[in-house]
Amino acid sequence: MNVPHRNYDPVFKEALVLFKDKTLDFLGLTNIAPIGESLSTETVDVEISWEFKDLAFATQDGKGIHFEEEVALSRDDLLRFCGYNISLERVHGRKFITVVFVKNHATITELKSEQIQFKPIIVQCTQIDADAMLSRLKKDIADGKPVNELELVYLPLFNSTKYSPTQLFKESTDLIRALQVDDIRKRKIYALSILLAIKVVDQSQLEEALKEASIMGNVILETAEKIGADRQKEIFARKLLKKGFDSLEVVDLVDISVEQVRELREAIRDEAV
Repeated sequence: MNVPHRNYDPVFKEALVLFKDKTLDFLGLTNIAPIGESLSTETVDVEISWEFKDLAFATQDGKGIHFEEEVALSRDDLLRFCGYNISLERVHGRKFITVVFVKNHATITELKSEQIQFKPIIVQCTQIDADAMLSRLKKDIADGKPVNELELVYLPLFNSTKYSPTQLFKESTDLIRALQVDDIRKRKIYALSILLAIKVVDQSQLEEALKEASIMGNVILETAEKIGADRQKEIFARKLLKKGFDSLEVVDLVDISVEQVRELREAIRDEAV
């Protein structure tokens, strides 16, 4: 099975949509009104280009919340997110809050100049206590209490002084199996946890989890295969760009977004430096 390593973005979107009623609690955003409906995140500015944001919801107080995920956060990312925020406010006619979920420690968290004032909410994995979270999850699941499944999915990415990421993954998957939820939901949680942990988990532990996944059912494998197909599209698009095809030709031939092509072109340029 072809499972790519760049899974953070699709898993982030899938998990937050699946558990949208628990997303704000997971991110520690207790002062924001509950999430309501999902909003479109694809808009077009004729003079510029198509824009593809990660995820946006309407909140029950008439505002909006815009989520982005990054492995590492840069000033260019913040400038892009600021533009997305303005675009979403124009399209949906409501005030938006931007939340950025960051895997690595972020040293720049806002933009401040004479022209721009942009301060999103930054949620950093390195500042989330995995040990305390794991202890609480174990107790709640043993007591038959409901838990926030997003914590089980993301646990291996958080900061621990007691466990390695592989050990956290093992603890997490053990708890997922013990959840008192329907089988389809359990399989989806298990699938997301595997796909997210691929870059941080020992190969032997990953193989064991994938073997169990094949026994549990096709939901996990289908999710992984979809992401694998997306990775193949990226490889093909890279080849076309290197051969001199322009962006619109690549979008048409490969069926990926203009934003994805732009990012690939920038990555190719950086590799050549």
